[in-house]
Amino acid sequence: MARIPRVRGAVALAVRHKVVGQLDGVHPSLHVGRSLDFNDLREYAAGDDVADIDWRATARTGELLIRRHVAERRSALLVALTTGVQLAGLAAPGVRKRDLALDAAATLAVLAHAFGDHAGLLWCDDGSPRAARPTTRLVDLERQLTAAEATVSPDAAPTDLDRLLGTAARTLRRRGVVAVISDDVLLDPQLESRVRRLGAQHTVLWLTVPDADPTDPRLGGPLLDLERGARLPDWLYDERLRRDLADERARRATLRANALMRLGVAHAELGDPATVVADVVSLVRRLRHVR
Repeated sequence: MARIPRVRGAVALAVRHKVVGQLDGVHPSLHVGRSLDFNDLREYAAGDDVADIDWRATARTGELLIRRHVAERRSALLVALTTGVQLAGLAAPGVRKRDLALDAAATLAVLAHAFGDHAGLLWCDDGSPRAARPTTRLVDLERQLTAAEATVSPDAAPTDLDRLLGTAARTLRRRGVVAVISDDVLLDPQLESRVRRLGAQHTVLWLTVPDADPTDPRLGGPLLDLERGARLPDWLYDERLRRDLADERARRATLRANALMRLGVAHAELGDPATVVADVVSLVRRLRHVR
C-alpha cells in the first residue's frame, strides 16, 4: 500500500485545527519580516531598520527595542533521513525502524503539501547522499519515499550523518525547515557543531528512531547485530544486563535531548507506530517554542 495516502488520512484526524508552524504555507510562519501582524520585541542590533524601533517599549524598559512582525510566505521542507543499515533493524518487537522513519517523513511531507509548501527528501544510497528536488506533488513525494526505502538493507552501507547534514545545508538555498530523522545517535562535538551550523541557516527539528532492546525476551531469537554482522549471545536475556542497558539508553537519550535543547532544536523520539503521526504533528506545533 502506498505510504502517503495511508498517512494522509491519519494526518487529517490528527490536525483538527490550524497547525501553527513553519510548514503551513501562507501562514503565520516562524520567519520574521514585513507584515501587519506583530510577533515580538527584541533588542536593537547593528544593521536593524530604525523604522522598526518601538519607542514606547524603549521608553518603558530603558532598552532600545525593535518590533518584529510575522512574515507570510511559503516554506521549503527538507527531510534528511538516515537509511542504509541504520534503519534495517527493529525499534521494538514487531516494529521496524524503517517504517517508523518513513511514516514520520510521509507525515511531514503531507503537512507541507496541505498548505502548498515544497517538500523533498534527502537520504543515502550506498553511503552517498541523494537529494530529491522539493516538490508540491504528492506523487513525487511518494516516489522519493520509495527510493529511500529501497536503500534500507542489512547489507547496505551505513549513513554518515555528518555528511548528510552537510549536504542538507547546501541543498536548501534559502531559509527553510530541515527535519532530521535518525537512529539512536549520540551527538559528539563534531556532530553538535554540524547541527549548530545547520541551525544558523535553517529551522531544524529532530526525530529519533530508537533501537530495539536486545534483552527483551519478546524478540525471540536468534538475534543479529546488523552493524557487526554477528549473532548476539543467548545470555543477553539477563535481568541485571537489561537494567544496565536501560540505564545506558536513558543516559544517551538525556545527553541527546540536552544537546538539542542547547541548540534550540525541537526533538521527539518515535516508538509506537500508532502514534507516529500525532507525535510528528505535536513536534511541528512545538517549533515556535524552542527557538
